[in-house]
Amino acid sequence: MAAQVPYSTKFFYGFGSVAEGTKNTAFNVFLLFYYNNVLGLPGTLSGVAIFLALCFDAVTDPLIGALSDDTRSRWGRRHPWMYAAALPMGACFWLLFNPPEGLGETGLFAWLTVFAIGVRVSMTLYAIPSGAMVPELTDDYDERTTLFSWRFLFGWIGGLTASLIGYLLFFAPSETFADGRLDASAYAGFGTTCAVIVMVAILICAGGTHRVIPTLKPPPAAEPFTFRRFIDELRPVLHNRSYVMLLLAAIFSSVAGGFSDVVGLYMNTYFWEFTTAQIATLVWGLGGAIVIAFAVTRPITEKFEKKRACLGMATFAILFGPLTIFLRLLGLMPPNGDPLLLYLILVHSMILVATVVAIGITVASMIADIVDENELATGKRQEGVFTSAIAFAAKATSGIGTLCAGIALDLIAFPRGAELGTVSQSKVTALGLVVGPGLMIFYLVTLVFVSRYRITRAGHERTLAELERRRGVAGEGTLP
Repeated sequence: MAAQVPYSTKFFYGFGSVAEGTKNTAFNVFLLFYYNNVLGLPGTLSGVAIFLALCFDAVTDPLIGALSDDTRSRWGRRHPWMYAAALPMGACFWLLFNPPEGLGETGLFAWLTVFAIGVRVSMTLYAIPSGAMVPELTDDYDERTTLFSWRFLFGWIGGLTASLIGYLLFFAPSETFADGRLDASAYAGFGTTCAVIVMVAILICAGGTHRVIPTLKPPPAAEPFTFRRFIDELRPVLHNRSYVMLLLAAIFSSVAGGFSDVVGLYMNTYFWEFTTAQIATLVWGLGGAIVIAFAVTRPITEKFEKKRACLGMATFAILFGPLTIFLRLLGLMPPNGDPLLLYLILVHSMILVATVVAIGITVASMIADIVDENELATGKRQEGVFTSAIAFAAKATSGIGTLCAGIALDLIAFPRGAELGTVSQSKVTALGLVVGPGLMIFYLVTLVFVSRYRITRAGHERTLAELERRRGVAGEGTLP
């Protein structure tokens, strides 16, 4: 297999993550705020609904991964699922942000739960098979990091685009609403726009990578799929120590990101008292953070090994992430309204987001390496099953992270639908006290689990050499 993947393949492969980034931003930043702060559904119920959808994923993610591993078609193992995801994803996304009028609390909860599940399952149909392509596209230890860098780059581009569309177009101040984020009617157009972006991104990825199908690995020897066989093949995966540790690390890192995204809108609105235009400025700045992470992650992992690099970045995130909140609580930050405050938060956000994205890229690349270790141990390649960890962790941002944020908002009895500048100082302080320590705890747990990962560059090279010896081949062709 060629180590270097053509740039055209990297582009189209990465572009599909625009769909994931758009969905994640809509879920993490706007969905709970919409249902809780605009429609009036309690924060705990909103968080529970989104968490229930995540529980559904705990089953569907590895199941779709296993089905994808075994699929036989003229379009290969992965692409039939990717094509099939586009339409139901768009439809469920649109319905999620267009609930009928007059629904009570129970009705809103049911609507949010059903269509959050619909969005997640549809995304699973795309995200698991596409993610499973990385170990198939290259077996190179560092090139896999590059592929995931492209994937994360486009994912964040999609997320930032969704944020800017929201803040600058749909939630901009109007004569009726000084704060457009409280305008319930604006969310329908926002949901429709995001639904179209998601569908187009999935189709571009599937179509653009269609030509690599002949170079991807074929499914194993023909065996009919059964749930018993699925469970039997799942057991060795869950007994792989490095995989379990990284799965837990990825989940907690993603939960930290999701928690930060959800409460971030509350923090920017009520803690820092930024306007929608100022928040849009922060979003523009995050674009630079993504470019930094895209550029530096592979050089860092080449110099320090993936595990050491990840441990170092997680340690930095623990110390640096809540720094501005603690400084404000100590009275060491500029007052709200001071132009300097926006620039300080902008720089802090760029550095933190670049670090968190680099952690995500590195963890995803580490999981891809486990596929080879598993093949050496079991004789089976289960890219889809292993990649389901990455997709599940990404969804944890808007599942567990949103649940924790919703519960936290209810615990401090944070007011719903409050205008800018009307929340009492005690509630604002309580919000800061929840967010700062909360982020530190999530990243600390991430650090603990990453420390238990055991694959090194040298070990991975020995694994590949032994696999080549077993296969009896010197190479596996060149990608088109």
